[in-house]
Amino acid sequence: MRYLACVVLSLALAGCGSSPSELQYYRLPAVAVKAPVVDSSKVLVVEPVMVASYLNSNALVYQNNEVNLQLTRTHQWAEALDQQLTRNLQAHLSGALTDWRVTQQVNGAGDSRLTVQVTQFHTTADGVVLISGQAHLLTGATVKQMPFELQLAIADDGYDEVVKTLGQGWGQVATQIAKVVEQQ
Repeated sequence: MRYLACVVLSLALAGCGSSPSELQYYRLPAVAVKAPVVDSSKVLVVEPVMVASYLNSNALVYQNNEVNLQLTRTHQWAEALDQQLTRNLQAHLSGALTDWRVTQQVNGAGDSRLTVQVTQFHTTADGVVLISGQAHLLTGATVKQMPFELQLAIADDGYDEVVKTLGQGWGQVATQIAKVVEQQ
């Protein structure tokens, strides 16, 4: 009995000595939102951004090599990634498209619609972030496809820098999309 008590006490003390890594939560950098255009005849409906299934978790993703991806245990998104990307994209487009009313709600049959699928949104062992996917702009009966693929170097170590760089890259994607929308 005394031996069992010593073993249990030893295990309990060993558990106290090793503290697990503390969870860290991240969100993409905020984008300034401008006042919405109310009376524009040009309306862009931004559909919710769709992400690849491996990105559809709270974990940030780290790519070790060409074929190996790891979901981080202690570095998590504070909010679902698809929701952050949608809100961030809408804010970017609202700021860039001053003659357009950018919304998530369909108002009429003549509204232009934007769908975006993200296939990569993560960091690599080489110190870069990868962002890729495809956007589709539906205007009337015309569909404009806009593939995107970015590789951006991370300025410094740490997941804070990874998330900032991902945010900058997503801003670049939004700028590319805005240029195509403006031509409509």
